[in-house]
Amino acid sequence: YEGRRLNGGFSGTYNLGELSTLGASSIEVLKGTSSINGANAMGGTVHMRNELLLSDGYDSKAGFSYGSFDTLNSNLSTRFKNGNWAGNFSFSSLDTENDRPHSKFESLSSSFLIENQLTDGLSLNLLGLGYDNYVGTNFYKTSNNSDNKQESIHYLISPQLVIETDSWDATLNYSYSNDEIKPNNEKDRTETENIDFLSSILLNDRSSLQFGLGYSTTRFSKSGADNLRESWEQTFASLGFSHELSQDTTLNGNVHFSDYSEFENAETYDLKARTSITESLSVHAKYGTGFAPPVALDLYDYATWYVGNPNLKAEKSSNFEAGIVYEDEWKKNVYGITFFLTKYDNLISASWDGANNRYLPAKNINKSETYGLEISFHNQITQKVLLDSSVSYAKSKNLDSNEDFLPKRPEFFGSFTATYREDEFDLGTQMNFKNKTKESSTNRNDDYFLVRLFGNYQISEQLILNARIENLFDENYEEVIGYPALGRAIHAGFTYNF
Repeated sequence: YEGRRLNGGFSGTYNLGELSTLGASSIEVLKGTSSINGANAMGGTVHMRNELLLSDGYDSKAGFSYGSFDTLNSNLSTRFKNGNWAGNFSFSSLDTENDRPHSKFESLSSSFLIENQLTDGLSLNLLGLGYDNYVGTNFYKTSNNSDNKQESIHYLISPQLVIETDSWDATLNYSYSNDEIKPNNEKDRTETENIDFLSSILLNDRSSLQFGLGYSTTRFSKSGADNLRESWEQTFASLGFSHELSQDTTLNGNVHFSDYSEFENAETYDLKARTSITESLSVHAKYGTGFAPPVALDLYDYATWYVGNPNLKAEKSSNFEAGIVYEDEWKKNVYGITFFLTKYDNLISASWDGANNRYLPAKNINKSETYGLEISFHNQITQKVLLDSSVSYAKSKNLDSNEDFLPKRPEFFGSFTATYREDEFDLGTQMNFKNKTKESSTNRNDDYFLVRLFGNYQISEQLILNARIENLFDENYEEVIGYPALGRAIHAGFTYNF
């Protein structure tokens, strides 16, 4: 979020579903970026950016919606700029009963970004974000215990210094994040501190160089019988380049070095090339490696039903992908297809022991791989009708046993979105599907085809009405055995700009 790494807690994965995106101006997903972003980024990285006003003034917006399962959502955000000062603030609340007794969910979240332009080319900003969530954890379809509950609290505070010149720029970040989970009467906590420096140098009109340095420390603690207290540190450095070989061909590369206090050192790298064959047709290719050490949930005992394995090895990967993109001269129609192959060493996998009602300790799979292709389309059918679609095929293999694996991963999945836009209103539909999902002891092979409708109507420059229907045909499915997904839900509300 604005260049700061978010605390992944015991699982190593930040729960984006618990963070309001009100203050975000854009969200970008980058795949296979371990050489840029370091450990735990083998699958990719989600970049969220914040937006500030460019000229003096302010604007605000407030939103409210109500819908099925007594779902109430409200939010407020405001931006301002006054001379050298600029900033934005956002607040959001969500309250829903869900569709089962004692599974209520409440969430309060907020974020802010304040920036001061100290001099030309020198600025200082302060970022903060956090949430406080409460959830009744009776999602299992045979559970009806009102005492099952969990609270999670997260916050991050981070100052950043930015220097920009005509030929180079640099950022210096410090961030502190705290993540607490309170299941019933216990408390699990992770703290992360990061300091990193990143600089980009323009060598000439066609080449640039990037380098970075950083240090992070993560501390874990868990209350209960084990009273777990663990920590580890990481020191890292990175080097990257971008070079235009010609007007039509670009080459990029990165290498990342990491020194871990508890695991082996790692060097990861990637190399990417893109070239235009014609004005409408381009091809691209990438090769990269990845590295991810085990996280706390893999290593340590989390509960009586989840036992860790302190002897796990770090995961390693090598990824190759190649693709082709076609776009017409007006960029109204864009088509892309990408082939990918990823090979893993020591992939970490856990399984459920149904007889004893617990997870077996995680273990490493010696050799495994995933391969497949992705196809995407963007079509402007008319001036008012847009169509966006994406379809993926992925096959995963345990090369030690030659069997399919990776539960919850479907072989086929994708989405289709059609939008009709008039001056005063937008109307659209989105269809998501998955097919041939690998079963496991906890995962069902429930294929589905979900349809949602959405739309908004602009009454005035300030007021917009919006509505949506989720799971239009009330599809009944479970992605995890015993945990039914939500049925049809209808929501309506408004946004007011002032």
